[in-house]
Amino acid sequence: MKPLPGLAALFARYFVQTMVVQFVLLLGFVGLLILLTSGAERDRIEQQMAGPVRMIQRALLTQPPEQRPHELAAISELFAYPLQLLPAAPPSLSDDARAWLASGNNWLDIDHKLLYAPLPGTRQVLMLGPLDDPDSQGWLQSQSGLFLLWFGFFGVPLALMIYLNLRPHWQALKSLRTTATQLAEGDLSARAANLKSPLFGPLAELINDMAARLERQMETRQALAHAVAHELRTPVARLRFGLTMLDEAEDEHERHQFREGMERDLTELDELLNISLSYARLDRGEVALQYETVDLPEWFDDLIALLQPLKPAHITLTLDCASGSTTFDRKLMYVATRNLLLNAFKYATSRVHMRVWQQAGLLHVDVDDDGPGIPAAERERVFEPFQRLDRSRDRATGGHGLGLSFVRLITLHHGGEARAGVADALGGARMSLLIPQQPPAA
Repeated sequence: MKPLPGLAALFARYFVQTMVVQFVLLLGFVGLLILLTSGAERDRIEQQMAGPVRMIQRALLTQPPEQRPHELAAISELFAYPLQLLPAAPPSLSDDARAWLASGNNWLDIDHKLLYAPLPGTRQVLMLGPLDDPDSQGWLQSQSGLFLLWFGFFGVPLALMIYLNLRPHWQALKSLRTTATQLAEGDLSARAANLKSPLFGPLAELINDMAARLERQMETRQALAHAVAHELRTPVARLRFGLTMLDEAEDEHERHQFREGMERDLTELDELLNISLSYARLDRGEVALQYETVDLPEWFDDLIALLQPLKPAHITLTLDCASGSTTFDRKLMYVATRNLLLNAFKYATSRVHMRVWQQAGLLHVDVDDDGPGIPAAERERVFEPFQRLDRSRDRATGGHGLGLSFVRLITLHHGGEARAGVADALGGARMSLLIPQQPPAA
């Protein structure tokens, strides 16, 4: 796995890139500013120097040619920049500059800060400057000084800003990488810490939700695998016993009884495998919901009619259904409510009552019985796969302990929940479904 870059490396990369871009932009801006103001700067300097130039020219013209160098030396003591009297315009000047001087005008070399002025009536040229003395400038006026000043004024605050903004993101990324590595290595209990980064905080929540779902699915699959293996032992053992007894049977009647018992065991194995596969598919979310709008009284009346043949004769089943309509998956809802009623038939003494109503955007379905009820400590465990309470362990009650697990999975698939409690009126158990009236958001 590629190592995660350190905070110092990330900081240096972004800081250097930012400073280089800022420096290039600054140079471009300064260059553009100089280009736009160069003409105005030339005019300003020429205007400022016009008076001193005329004063020097008059002073030199009052002297004979041989005394002019001495007079210029005396005048130079009054100025902060050098003064020279050249015999002619220097050849380093451009043709335009020499032509300008020949016409009697002053010429400013803006790059070198040198001013050339012709001495009237002669070929001599007066040179003033450099007008800015580099030795008299402080370090702040130098290029290196200006660079250091720019770096201190802009670079240090920018470095602090980049570091303080980058640090929480880097720490969040490091934490997410650690969590992702733990998950990849099989530790599904790993969770990302509460991150301060607004960029990676939502990602940490998504990773934690994903890890929780994966952990729950893996736990369910492991429990399901262990439970199926455990459930398979009994019919397999009975089949083995039946085969042994079939060989030892003395007449056709006994052999027929053993074959019937073995067929029942094979049927039980087939049912166990089918229901386990259906449970696994539903748990993995492979069953897509097909929402339909249903009329509540009509739908639940049909449900009661379909289950009448499965109801024991000594049990009285009643329905209290409110008027109205709602939306759910008909097939899955039929499995859930059917399982609730069949579970109530097992434990009821004489009465089972179903109540259906809507409140606060939820469809409520309660199934009450007058049986022994469910202890408070067992009310969550009854929804786990292959869990049976003491009374249901008797094989005469039938089933594999997946009925209520299907109920919970179906309600969760609808975005609702399943609960176990106490039936107020009948005194036994109450199994409740709470289903949102509208389809959950995709």
